[in-house]
Amino acid sequence: MSFDKKCMRLGVITMLCALVANFLPVAYLYITTGVVPSGGEIGQIIAMVAASFLIGWILQPITFYPALGVGGSFLAWTTGNVSDLRMPAVAAAQKSADVEGGTEAGNVISTMAVAVSNLLTVVLLTAFVILGSTVISALPASVTATFSYLVPAIFGALICDYLMKNVKYNGPLFISGVIVYIILKKLGVASTWITLLVVIIGFFVSRLVFVADNKKAAK
Repeated sequence: MSFDKKCMRLGVITMLCALVANFLPVAYLYITTGVVPSGGEIGQIIAMVAASFLIGWILQPITFYPALGVGGSFLAWTTGNVSDLRMPAVAAAQKSADVEGGTEAGNVISTMAVAVSNLLTVVLLTAFVILGSTVISALPASVTATFSYLVPAIFGALICDYLMKNVKYNGPLFISGVIVYIILKKLGVASTWITLLVVIIGFFVSRLVFVADNKKAAK
């Protein structure tokens, strides 16, 4: 059985277990206190969550799957923080191992990277919960103010890395993304819609560059 098929079989089982586990606190409260939200309250909660994350539910799996693969996707979406923690770990691991995302070797490396990232997240979060508040409160404001730049700095480095791998294809994609972002931002479009539109337009730009390159090579 191939690696992806094994990941699919185990991933479905583990995600179903995680899905059931998510409802255990609710079941416990209901059994011990008899408290349960009404149908209207549940509908309001679902609507609020969908309004905030619906685009991400559609966009992120499409965007990140080529790098994560089957195993990495199951692990990443079981634990969360895919864009902030899992993707940088996968990109760094694949680069260090000199493998491409979407290949069998790349999928194995991405699964290992996400697994290690999950382990480190649990360990570090536990340590920060115990010690972090004391340490962070002792840091000067000039240091803590820089924490908000960590995610943009990570993704800036990743974008530059991918851009330099193939400037001919990734250059137009990067330029079109910047232009679309600036235009939509000036028009006051919400950030979630900007992300979605940048990705969709990126698909078309990549396709146009690919077709133009093939036509040039065929001449």
